[in-house]
Amino acid sequence: MRTKPPSLSAAPSSGMTADGTTKPESIAPRLYVDLPAHKVLDNALVEQVIASSSNGVRRRLKEADASNPCGAQATEASLLYPKNYPTSANLNSNSRVVVTGALSQLGMELILQLHEHCGVKYIMGIDSAYPNTRYDRMDMIEWRYNYIQRRVPGFQKLLVPVFGIHPHPKMGEEIRFENMNKSFDLVERFQPTHIVNLAGMEEGRGEHVDYGDTEDASPFVVGGASSMMRRFEALVSMDQILSSLAKQNKSGRGVQPQLVHLSSNEAHDRSGVATVKDSLSGTNPAPATVHGTVCLINEALASYFNRHHRVDAVILRVPTIYGPHARPGSLVYDLAERTVRRSVGEVSGVPKYHLDKDRFDLPNMWTRREGALVGAVEQIAFAADVAQGILAAMQFKKDHSLLEAEHARGPTMIRLGSKFTTSMRDLKEKMESYLPPLDQWEPEATTSTTTEASKIYNSASISIYDTERDRDLLGWTHTTGLHEGTKAMLAWHALKAYPYGIPSTLKSQSTLENLIADSQDFTRSLHHLPCASGCRWHSMCSSSNWDEVVDVSRSMTTSCQYIIYTVDLHPELFQFEKESTPSQRNGWEDQFCKIAFVSSSSKMALSLYGDSLQNGSLHEWNGKRKSGYWNVIAVNGSHYTMSEAERSLAKLSPNLLFNRNVAKAMYVNHRKVILTTDQAMGVMRHLDMSARENTEKKIVTNDEHQEMRIYLPPRAQRHSLFFTNKYYFADDFDTSNAKNLANFVMGNVGITETKDIRAQVAFYEQSGHLTRTNVQRSANYQEVFQDNDFPFEFLRSTWLVHELRSEMGRNLRCEMYEEHSSWGNSGMEDLSMGFVLAKRKVKLQLGRIAAPEYEGPEEWYPLLEPRRRDDNDAITEGPVYLNHLESEQKIATDDDGSEFFISFLPQKRLV
Repeated sequence: MRTKPPSLSAAPSSGMTADGTTKPESIAPRLYVDLPAHKVLDNALVEQVIASSSNGVRRRLKEADASNPCGAQATEASLLYPKNYPTSANLNSNSRVVVTGALSQLGMELILQLHEHCGVKYIMGIDSAYPNTRYDRMDMIEWRYNYIQRRVPGFQKLLVPVFGIHPHPKMGEEIRFENMNKSFDLVERFQPTHIVNLAGMEEGRGEHVDYGDTEDASPFVVGGASSMMRRFEALVSMDQILSSLAKQNKSGRGVQPQLVHLSSNEAHDRSGVATVKDSLSGTNPAPATVHGTVCLINEALASYFNRHHRVDAVILRVPTIYGPHARPGSLVYDLAERTVRRSVGEVSGVPKYHLDKDRFDLPNMWTRREGALVGAVEQIAFAADVAQGILAAMQFKKDHSLLEAEHARGPTMIRLGSKFTTSMRDLKEKMESYLPPLDQWEPEATTSTTTEASKIYNSASISIYDTERDRDLLGWTHTTGLHEGTKAMLAWHALKAYPYGIPSTLKSQSTLENLIADSQDFTRSLHHLPCASGCRWHSMCSSSNWDEVVDVSRSMTTSCQYIIYTVDLHPELFQFEKESTPSQRNGWEDQFCKIAFVSSSSKMALSLYGDSLQNGSLHEWNGKRKSGYWNVIAVNGSHYTMSEAERSLAKLSPNLLFNRNVAKAMYVNHRKVILTTDQAMGVMRHLDMSARENTEKKIVTNDEHQEMRIYLPPRAQRHSLFFTNKYYFADDFDTSNAKNLANFVMGNVGITETKDIRAQVAFYEQSGHLTRTNVQRSANYQEVFQDNDFPFEFLRSTWLVHELRSEMGRNLRCEMYEEHSSWGNSGMEDLSMGFVLAKRKVKLQLGRIAAPEYEGPEEWYPLLEPRRRDDNDAITEGPVYLNHLESEQKIATDDDGSEFFISFLPQKRLV
């Protein structure tokens, strides 16, 4: 008996003839699903639930050993059905896992659990990373790929395909394989033991996924709604995976890898195709969505390949997913973003990124999701819980001897039902109960609900059969409640928007702090940084040796407006190589404090403080003695015992080291460079330029020592947030090449390449490639954005100037510090800073180089500034630019109209 395709059946009619018999209506036949796997899913009488056999399961769980499957759920299910969990399918350190849709919400959660719970050391991620605009690609690299790369050592790399799961045959390493006549085949290339297909999963239910203002920027988005291209890709991905498995089965080499495919509940009630049960009862299916139909087609494909090519699979139907790591586009994501932003409010100095009110306007938001406007209730499942179900399904194999012959054919289909239900309106209210808005941004829209609409879109039902089947086959049940799940989701969004915290003066600061602290078990978010850096929420920072000196250094700098400081934590240090000569001008020296941070185990500290190092707290005597003109502060630990996060803290992120009265702090490497007080004062004043109300005339001297008259136009007040050396090169030098940047930095510092440096450079290389590639990028986007480079900045930070009173400056310092400390490569700060500045330019948070006002030695050196509409070379038309135009202007200008810049002292290096 063969597997039947979806059957055609004439719909019964309620019309009656004169003799009382049923009169069929003259209508087109209606499709219904008549596949064996779907019969199992929709018929509670097919299998007998044997929950009673679970007696003693809890006791036997305690006796579980290493031969058991990974995860408590799979272990419990294996004790009920041991034949469904052979040891060959277990997830462990020897497993090789391929995850398509790796950067999706479920993909992120699954990869984290594979690492944390199962110890998997080989994970290959495949993701299309749509939409392919420069900004969106950079955002995905920053908050997804970079995050997974650092947290999961076994994550190999991210493969971005050209279509489906296949890479472009003429790009990267595929050229080599093509020359060897080895076209891409998933199983042959990666030899996986487990495959999880999340490609094509959509974040919303029955809604048009909104990527924001990407009109004409991506072939996958048209008019704000997902086009068919994304759905075609989902179908192609499924076919390519199944074809690869079929090829292996035909060859007879090895055991077929475990395959788990994620489908959606929309395949049941929004595919436009009725089940056999519905067909017999005469129930009409709900209106179809494209995603629901595609999900059903993929399930039918799996049934076909099972019947004809013996490809076994587990298909999981899941409800709406919510929680951390969501991708932009869905209503749930935007509701969380809206809640977090409104809780902070439009406050000066706080990063605002994208504040498009139209996007977060409630009436517009409700219309994007079918049923949201009328308050339809639906199942909702926490992403981490669903990922646990996927882990169990990855180790499940069908035991044909336990099933009737008719239903043994076809893939195993399981509906991961959730007992938690909500409407989008109720979810919004729940979010705002945890994070109330700072003020009323917009009035709530009042809309009447209708019973008919609620009936059509209500998908909140979950059967006891589904619940028992989930528990028995997978040991799975949805455990995270709406309360803790919603808080974890909001905490993740808060960390994404404000990773380095917000000022304590804001009303919502303590509320956000508590929310993040309560949700750390779920968010697994950013790695901890030292509290003394001032770059983390309090609940996410860690203690360090710097904690002991913060009070000392802040007390010493109470009366200082400016700081010159150096850091040398080598125990060999005996004396400073260069001194900062005091100023003879009246009052200038009093404005400066000169601080040196040294190791408590250094020869200098021992000579200055002697026995004091062994007696009492550092607070009692620290910082009270000098070496030359430097006030010396001893720090416990040394260059060789501290982590790189501790070694680089004072140089890159002195946010909390100095008193709040300090306006600017200048770091110098005493072995390389030093400034006198007079020189330092010139630098400090140079970085703050007063506003010029009217055109002014000025006489300057050119390089030939000739006087010339110039006219200076009006300008706003200017402040520099960050100032250091920058090198320029010949026109043919590739500044988008990460290897060139790494070689430049290593040459300056005098260090050789290590394995960890190679890993950092490789990631930067791939980040640049993924951002620049035009594959699946619309022709119109390429036309508008012809400047498609990844412009690394070639810095040499032998000295740095930090603006300490600016919240924007603090966020920039923290971003650079986090990037460097997360890689931990000693001496490679300039590599990390060059990447951060390139990343900011790609995301249009930094714009063109400001033109000098005149040629001459007194000019204000070239600055990077955000683009504005009145820039001569600014692109004021185009999807990505308009999407972020407002935030760029706000990042650049404060409430008083002052402009903020990142400035460089230009150095020339010809190549």
